[in-house]
Amino acid sequence: MIYMVDHVYTDPLTEQAWHEWYAGYLRKLVSIPGIHTAQRFKAIGHTPSRYLAMYSIDSADVYTSEGYKAIGGGGSQSKRFQPAYQLWTRNLFDAVSREDAGPAAAIRAPAVQDGQRVLVFDREEAPRAAAGARNKLESRATWLEAVGLHMTTKYRALVVLGAGEAATAGSIPGSFFYERFTPVILKNAI
Repeated sequence: MIYMVDHVYTDPLTEQAWHEWYAGYLRKLVSIPGIHTAQRFKAIGHTPSRYLAMYSIDSADVYTSEGYKAIGGGGSQSKRFQPAYQLWTRNLFDAVSREDAGPAAAIRAPAVQDGQRVLVFDREEAPRAAAGARNKLESRATWLEAVGLHMTTKYRALVVLGAGEAATAGSIPGSFFYERFTPVILKNAI
């Protein structure tokens, strides 16, 4: 499963302090049983600043675990920064099962490397088979279905693009291109 947190942060005076707090918080989250990776991204060309955090998790049970509660998971640790959130959504996604592809396998957040970009877009309707996709990018997408937390969209797609690919990729209405803001944090690396 992939847990995603979307933020639009509006206070440039506290933004650096928020990043410093968030860097430490990611490490705490990855120390919890059931959370395996964490990584943050910043939207390209978006003002005010838009961010995305992605985590690989085992199940929604993580959010009721003693470890998660002990570190103040779910936003209680970020209260001092919340007045600067123009947007703050928390969605839990699982892989989409499609008729043309069979049952979905377990899904993990991609480890995005320096120079790569992530294209993210949401849809309310089920994804189409690759042959029926609206464009080349959509046919390459990893499709996710919202299964918990805020559930602000039914489906989310993500495409990891190579270093030079984002400039020539075109766009999809309502999509965001993200660049890596932090390296991926792995459970076994903390």
